[in-house]
Amino acid sequence: MTNRQWFKFHSWAGFAFAGLLLLICITGVLATLSYEIQYLSDEKYRALEEREGPVAWKELESNLSKSYPESHILGAQVHSQNYLAGEVRLMTPNGFRFVYFDAASGQLLGEGDWGQVSRYLRDIHMYLSMGGVGKYIVTLTSLLLLISLISSFYVYRKWWRGFLAKPGKLSWKKRTEWSSWHKWMGLWSWWFIATITITGIWYLAEHMMFNFDIEHYPAAPTVEHTKAQQQQPALSLTELVSIAQAARPDMDITRFYYPHQYNQPISFTGQNGSILLRDRANRVYLDPVTGEVAGTQYAGNLGIVARISDTADPLHFGDFSGLTVKLIYAFFGLILVALVAGGMRMHYLRTQKRDPNTAKWLGITGSLSLVLSVAALIYTTVVFDDYSNISTSISPQLEQLKTRNSNYPE
Repeated sequence: MTNRQWFKFHSWAGFAFAGLLLLICITGVLATLSYEIQYLSDEKYRALEEREGPVAWKELESNLSKSYPESHILGAQVHSQNYLAGEVRLMTPNGFRFVYFDAASGQLLGEGDWGQVSRYLRDIHMYLSMGGVGKYIVTLTSLLLLISLISSFYVYRKWWRGFLAKPGKLSWKKRTEWSSWHKWMGLWSWWFIATITITGIWYLAEHMMFNFDIEHYPAAPTVEHTKAQQQQPALSLTELVSIAQAARPDMDITRFYYPHQYNQPISFTGQNGSILLRDRANRVYLDPVTGEVAGTQYAGNLGIVARISDTADPLHFGDFSGLTVKLIYAFFGLILVALVAGGMRMHYLRTQKRDPNTAKWLGITGSLSLVLSVAALIYTTVVFDDYSNISTSISPQLEQLKTRNSNYPE
């Protein structure tokens, strides 16, 4: 391909759905820091002290039974950042509630609805609040980023000299000045763009494997109960955590979810010192009624595909080494936003000389992406706080918790 052909290819990939790509990039930056945004917005999202030992699950359950006696625990999670409060999902007589707590002490800090800032941003960024179709739309834009990234090295001849080149003074109406900044920012952020692109393509492949029932991740075991056992509620959180911790003493339990059906186990997940992995890479499956260990999963035993699946999120959002890395990701995310917006501006300056008509500048794909972006924003604003899953878990009602005579390890 000639240099001019590469340039047209680069311009098409960067502008064809630029409006949608811009929305995804902006929400990606905000989603990376979404929990920190919540932290700044209200005290209930802030931990009281830094956690040094295990999560205070026993104290948490005790406090919940006093404050929400008629409720059922659905699940809970603790973030890797110790300054963030943990969150419990409760089904109360009045519907779903998030209850926030201090992970070190189990003290309750406040409550809220399903709608959160983090939920709003992540719903748009991950799938435009449009379910599986939206997931395809979002992840397919990673192919546009791939084309833009590869073609840029052909468009920008002798690009390695540009790292230390000083870009000119930015002028709103001069395309050449926009171009110099576009090249310079692109060079310094290529590693970040490559990371986002590769993980985005993985999300696309993973979504396709899920839709076509291609086995790519270890399945959870099933459990069996007698009819009499199916009339019993699950064991208390305190009992189940004790069993799970005994089964995996190396694992810092950070999240769990009670099942909705009796043939499903309760899953406890967490970290064990493995690098660049989601909490779900390590698991303990328990029979929620009898407490028997139904299975365990070790991060070190995962196959290559499953390992990639559990590494994608930390790499994509920078959630693997504290706030500093997240801020670095947010900074380079803003550069990516500037690259997309700058590309749109350059395209406009180049085409307005021939035809200043905005509709013709946007074209069919540009107009479609703009409409899709606005629709996603409006729709998410309307529905993001609706909790559609009205079924409860098989967890015990909090006021009915009793000390059970058992040989469960303490």
